[in-house]
Amino acid sequence: MMSALMSLYSRYPMYAIYVVTGLVFIAIFLIVLSIGLLVISRKNSEDNVISRLSYYSMREEEAVRTPSFFERVIMPVFRRIANATRKINPKGVTETTRHKLELAGILERIEVNVYLMIKFIFAVIFLIIFILLSIFLDLSLIISLVLLALIPLSYFFPDIYLNNKVNSRQEEIRRMLPNALDMLTITVEAGMGFDIALSKVADNVKGPLGEEFNKMLNEMNVGYSKREAFRNLVKRTSVSDLDTFVAAIIQADILGISIGKILRVQASEIRNRRSVKAEEAGIKAPVKLVFPLVFLLLPALLIMILGPGLITIYESFMKLF
Repeated sequence: MMSALMSLYSRYPMYAIYVVTGLVFIAIFLIVLSIGLLVISRKNSEDNVISRLSYYSMREEEAVRTPSFFERVIMPVFRRIANATRKINPKGVTETTRHKLELAGILERIEVNVYLMIKFIFAVIFLIIFILLSIFLDLSLIISLVLLALIPLSYFFPDIYLNNKVNSRQEEIRRMLPNALDMLTITVEAGMGFDIALSKVADNVKGPLGEEFNKMLNEMNVGYSKREAFRNLVKRTSVSDLDTFVAAIIQADILGISIGKILRVQASEIRNRRSVKAEEAGIKAPVKLVFPLVFLLLPALLIMILGPGLITIYESFMKLF
């Protein structure tokens, strides 16, 4: 492919310049398109919140303004491209992506169709970069193969970021849960109702756990039952410790058991499970260190210890022969 492009450039330099100009224009267009899709998603989330607040008379009506050229012309084109990308993907992929965005806590900022469009743009941009580098630079075979491999792999780069975001968010929720349960236990045993105590904890706990508690309280205020709100909380987080806590609270609500005792037991069990996981990680550490020691440190030590002796033996044999 590279040789064909170079021969094309040598025979038809003017046409090659047109091709390169077109590729650069496409790359710039795709970059602007990805930025525009992110702006659209954030704008849509803000518009949804404003419309809901105005419907319930919680926000004063704002003055009518004329939409800009970007909102009237460019944004509809971006929406159609993003919706077309979403229709191309299978339904299972769309639902899985939606669930991952929800677990990462960014579903309100990035829509599913926007995310899928960004993944497609990544692959196209890497393809254009490979073509431009092949035209202007004399790439070796290894570099060309690496760049060719990066074209399909770049489609999954956003998934790597999303998975890391999900794991870090779940770990932060798991880390903050025992302290939140201790605070909730104290407020409930002090005489507050469970809903009021939960709102106090949600105001004091920062991070994703406080955000999820606030979402759950908002769902309960809208009209969801306590069980439905708790189940939605588990669905949005997928944290095993939180799932156990929610199951215990629902069971206590059904059987009429004291919430304070359940909270204290759950906080103690979660702390015990966390200490057990820390001990397991400490036990696994020596096993994980075996491979770096064998493949990295041991060869270096052998070279340092046996190297001078081997050099001396080699020189001695060379003198004999």
